[in-house]
Amino acid sequence: MNNALVQNTKYRRDIMRALALFTFTGGLLFCTLNFIRGLYFLAALELAYSLFSIFLWFIIPKTPHLSRWILWYIIPFFIVMMFALSLPATSDAIFVWVLTIPLLAYLLLGRRLGFWVSLIFIFLGIIAYHLRFIDSSHSFSLNAAISINITLSALLVMIIAHVYELNRDKNENRLIELAGTDQLTGLPNRMKLDTSFQHISSLAKRHKIDFTLILIDIDFFKSINDQYGHDVGDEALCYIANFLNKNVRESDFLARFGGEEFALFITSTEPNQANQHIENIREMLSQSPFLNGDITINITLSAGLATYGKDGTNLESLLKKADERLYQAKHNGRNCIVFD
Repeated sequence: MNNALVQNTKYRRDIMRALALFTFTGGLLFCTLNFIRGLYFLAALELAYSLFSIFLWFIIPKTPHLSRWILWYIIPFFIVMMFALSLPATSDAIFVWVLTIPLLAYLLLGRRLGFWVSLIFIFLGIIAYHLRFIDSSHSFSLNAAISINITLSALLVMIIAHVYELNRDKNENRLIELAGTDQLTGLPNRMKLDTSFQHISSLAKRHKIDFTLILIDIDFFKSINDQYGHDVGDEALCYIANFLNKNVRESDFLARFGGEEFALFITSTEPNQANQHIENIREMLSQSPFLNGDITINITLSAGLATYGKDGTNLESLLKKADERLYQAKHNGRNCIVFD
């Protein structure tokens, strides 16, 4: 998930760098033309914006404040458009640039903020166009046709941009969900575990609540694969995953850590209570054999616990401590829990 978010940020950085370079070049060109035409204030704005754009081109690749810089780029850019459209000496061809507003807003700001920015500036652009270019000497039908064409073309571009961004969001979220899901068991995987830890640890720190990390290992699982084959082993893993998932609270987080290991975050519970909870699960699992046709397999688990704060404040240290205690549980004969 983190990789997906990084990729999404890189995509916006690449667009911003391309736009900054384009704006720098185009701004210098229009600055020169408008200076020749005597539009000195507009030429000065375009020159200033060109210099700002080349400044952005250098800082965009590394800045941690990408969204802030995007806003500082895009809002003045649209304001300059509106200003140029309202000047008496400009032509109606400048409205073509207004049609780029939804595309830029949605690509750089996302669906929600992009919608509102697009709506505001498209509305202002249409108003400015009507005030500047609708000629009262023309017939009502001609003015109506021009007005409808301008309005519908602007709205069409905005609708297309909105639908595209909506579907892109859905597809990206789906890919992120798939990337964070174990294909065999349907549980979250190690990547999702890392992301969830950031969220849970932030809540624990902010609200001063306890949470415990538990590493769970299925005892002698290799012998199931060796004796009955990997197909039965996979079905046994799915059975165990469903059993664990049904017996943890909705507020807890269960993931397949890898192989026959699972990781569980138990939140808002003291370590002793977390130990008792996993002890109850261990006992219930030992009394719930896995049935596959004529095959009956007794399954037990071993687990090691680590407490946030006492045993560490980052995932690596908690995993290390929980793994040490899991190893101790196996050394003690398996089918047991070690939490201290």
